[in-house]
Amino acid sequence: MKGLVWLRNDIRMDDNPSLKRAFEECNSVICVYVWSPEQLKKHNEANIKQDFLIQNLKSLAANLHTVNVALLIIESKSFNTVKNDISNLIHEHSINKIYWNKEFAFDEITRDKEVYDALQAKAVDVEIFNDQIIYEPGFLRTGQDKPFSVFTPFKRRWIEHFDIKFLDIDFDYPIKEKLNFDSNVEDFDFGFTSSHGVDMQLWPIGEASALDRVNDFLDNKAVDYSKNRNDPILNGTSRISPYLALGIISSKRCILEGLKKNNFELSSGNIGITKWIDEIVWREFYRNITYSFPKVSKGQPFQDYTKNIEWIFNE
Repeated sequence: MKGLVWLRNDIRMDDNPSLKRAFEECNSVICVYVWSPEQLKKHNEANIKQDFLIQNLKSLAANLHTVNVALLIIESKSFNTVKNDISNLIHEHSINKIYWNKEFAFDEITRDKEVYDALQAKAVDVEIFNDQIIYEPGFLRTGQDKPFSVFTPFKRRWIEHFDIKFLDIDFDYPIKEKLNFDSNVEDFDFGFTSSHGVDMQLWPIGEASALDRVNDFLDNKAVDYSKNRNDPILNGTSRISPYLALGIISSKRCILEGLKKNNFELSSGNIGITKWIDEIVWREFYRNITYSFPKVSKGQPFQDYTKNIEWIFNE
């Protein structure tokens, strides 16, 4: 069986649910990333973020090559055209099944439903996974059976349901059948020109670098994190936000590594580590907000009354 893994904000092998399942089920595996300059512009994605993404796609392609998996970059005009481009790729490579990890913003949910419906109409097998969260969005509810809108009670409910089995994420990728083509990442024309002027050495490329950064933080900075994190003059944070934003490292991996350093305690022990885990869980909370209140991913405020605020500067 030949499988296709559609990568999005999950540019990694470690703790990648869709990639893992493809490896478990398929004799050969292809990965695809859909590059859409028009969509990047529409979502106002920063030039430096695009640069970081491209470099990490190249790093991932090299890692996948070691297990005989090719990473293909295809260009699609916008989210509206992805369904056709994915369908064409599946036909071209005689794919039996496609796998991907969920995204939770409004445009992404709409795109994924269109792709899913188009593939179902062609009898293509599809399997979809949660990623970058512990619980299915909307699963954690208030006592009134409403989505949480405040972090602290969300975190309490998050801990109540937590099981360490959720962090059973280690997986050894076996070598797959060799394909008759290679990744096109190095040759693909991204049409990208760097204009950000940032020294990219500040952000080493690749998932191994991300994990090294996490472990360095936990070993050397975490003890003072709760008091140093809000002082920008101090180098007191983990500096992994860019890696989490593109899924170069997973939230589960971060939480697991933090728990290892804190005797697997979520709310006691090293207050720096527990506060840092809080910040990781905050990302899951916001994904729940995005899922339960779609307006926040459509340029609208969470609190409706703030629409009436008269800003001194309104650009």
